[in-house]
Amino acid sequence: MSEDYWHFMNLTSWRYPILAFLFYMGNILHSFAQFPSWESFIEQLYTESEEDMYGADIESLHEEYAYFHANPININDADSTELQALGFLTDWQIEGIHFYIHKYGELHSVGELMLIPELDYRTRQLLSYFITFGPAQKKRKTWREEWRNMLSQGRSELTTRMDIPLYQQAGYAPRTQNQLETSPSRYYTGNALYHNIRYNYRYGSQFSWGFSAEKDAGEPIFNARQPLPDYISGYLQWGNKGILKNLVIGNYRLHFGQGLVINSDFALGKTMLLQGIEQQHPSIKPHRGTSESGYYTGAATTLVWKAWELTTFASYQRIDATLDGAAIRTLKTDGYHRTPLELAREGNTRANLFGAHLNYSSNGFHLGMTTMYQSFNRNFATSTQPYKRYAPQGHSFINAATDYAWHHHRISLLGETAIDGKGALATLNMIRLKATSNLHFTLLQRHYAHDYWALEAKSISVSDDLRGEQGIYLGTEWQPLQKLQVTAYADAYYFSFLRYRVSAPSYGSDGAVTINYTGNHAQHLMLRYRYRLKQRDVAEGYRLPNGGLLNEWTHRMKLQWEGQLSPHFSLKTQAEGCIVMAEKYSTGYMVNIQASYEPTFGSHNLRVSSGITTFHTDYATRIYSYERGLLYAYNSQMYYGKGIRGYLFLQYSHKERPRLSATIKIGSTHYFDRTAIGSGATMIDNSHKEDIQLQMRYTF
Repeated sequence: MSEDYWHFMNLTSWRYPILAFLFYMGNILHSFAQFPSWESFIEQLYTESEEDMYGADIESLHEEYAYFHANPININDADSTELQALGFLTDWQIEGIHFYIHKYGELHSVGELMLIPELDYRTRQLLSYFITFGPAQKKRKTWREEWRNMLSQGRSELTTRMDIPLYQQAGYAPRTQNQLETSPSRYYTGNALYHNIRYNYRYGSQFSWGFSAEKDAGEPIFNARQPLPDYISGYLQWGNKGILKNLVIGNYRLHFGQGLVINSDFALGKTMLLQGIEQQHPSIKPHRGTSESGYYTGAATTLVWKAWELTTFASYQRIDATLDGAAIRTLKTDGYHRTPLELAREGNTRANLFGAHLNYSSNGFHLGMTTMYQSFNRNFATSTQPYKRYAPQGHSFINAATDYAWHHHRISLLGETAIDGKGALATLNMIRLKATSNLHFTLLQRHYAHDYWALEAKSISVSDDLRGEQGIYLGTEWQPLQKLQVTAYADAYYFSFLRYRVSAPSYGSDGAVTINYTGNHAQHLMLRYRYRLKQRDVAEGYRLPNGGLLNEWTHRMKLQWEGQLSPHFSLKTQAEGCIVMAEKYSTGYMVNIQASYEPTFGSHNLRVSSGITTFHTDYATRIYSYERGLLYAYNSQMYYGKGIRGYLFLQYSHKERPRLSATIKIGSTHYFDRTAIGSGATMIDNSHKEDIQLQMRYTF
């Protein structure tokens, strides 16, 4: 075997004491993390997102839970489809909820959830943010009456948002037609305003429809070439009628198994495994948001008969691609159409997708099969770069997979094994063990062949595609005291082929320990340490004594406290530091404090929040952090350089229906180490930038 393989196998030996310590900690630590709010839950998941989750994934996840929080599910009237959509409830827990309601009647409060033995404390707390306790709807006697109520008695939500920058980027500077033609990537063709509008109507899980439109900053609108926003999306969903479980027409998202064939939903991260989230339910979801990628256009339906479910889907889309002649170099997913060059790429490629998923579920056992065919009107370009030797080629792709699961009250086994049209394999398998009521273990193994092609796949992975990776993950959860929870995981992985900036097979490891303490008066303390080892080529001009790849070590420490100091006032503060050891030794830190005041005046609510952050990092030690933002707008900040940032958030809302809410957020960032921000078309010729965000929401 190769020397690199033995390096990988020795990761857990005494040569790597930190990883060995984390594996040891993984055998004695456990937690059900507690969440002061649903946003805190998303924030904990975001802690890892800059490395393990795509930006679009965490944005999609935030948008999904923001929708459920704004439009909570009536738990006394919810069917399995609605509860499965939340993502963190297992089949065993859903059955427990339905059994309790059937035997004892309707639930009336969060405290009553304690009487359902299948729901642990963490799940009950998280569930409370997305449900209500209204009376169950009476069954309609006639088909006509049912349709009349379905079309008129649902809940409508209309939201609009506008972002106004108080600075000018270089792309908006005056230019001549000649400059526009000779530099098509340096100038924006539209104004600097961002705007979106979205409408959703929902009648339980039976019927919903909606649309959304978005204009990004810099995109043209109301002219001969672009009379409407460049992004317009819509959907219609109908389900829970006889054998028809779900039907979505328009834009939708899909997920089957562990995502080794197709997953346009979020991808599981390593922290998410410890939070109990499992993508175990085959799903079709309408695409309600404004993300311009990660969805399909056409129709998808699920039919159910006893323990069997059959899902079929078809999609036809025009997508953006960067071309090499007539061939596809890369698929463009950012959705920007601001410059002449970006406009020239708009919809320049056609993509077709067809497939089906058949699954059988009974008494905790699940077995599913997925097949998918995908084609483009162009071939993918071949590359002479060595690390792209096994990149996808051709214009059509076939994938098939079998996913499987078995759940017991103490042990769960689940996984998926997939194959592509060439016979290359990918497999992911996981065991969850509930040793005691407060001690859980998770062991996960993954193997993705170096030539496995699955363009729509998304699952647990270190790289941005599922190719050439082998790994072993161990995580534990433990709650030694009611107020003290700890989580720990360790992950070791090996890449059997070259990667970008990695000119040889490589290995790496990743581990984290998180301690959560919940005190009196809704106070919460969190301490998190994470380390990461990865190999890469050395920077130009730097030489290793023995050659080979460079080991880059990253250590991150985060301390966070938040508390409800009074019924209306809360405070949150956090500090985070980073150390990177590579060609040079780099350090960085960020300190943040946020305060929120939420008084109530009869039916009128007011929320005032403010925060200030100081940071001192370089690019290697840059820090990502969640910041309170508008509804459906996941707001993350990257702190790079030396500077200070502050924001003021004001929101008014009315508690009675129809409900109206208005929000304004003002933000400012000032850098101490530069006189210009950004480069190219995004450059701001100043050391500071300010912006205003406005949002109106009306529910009726």
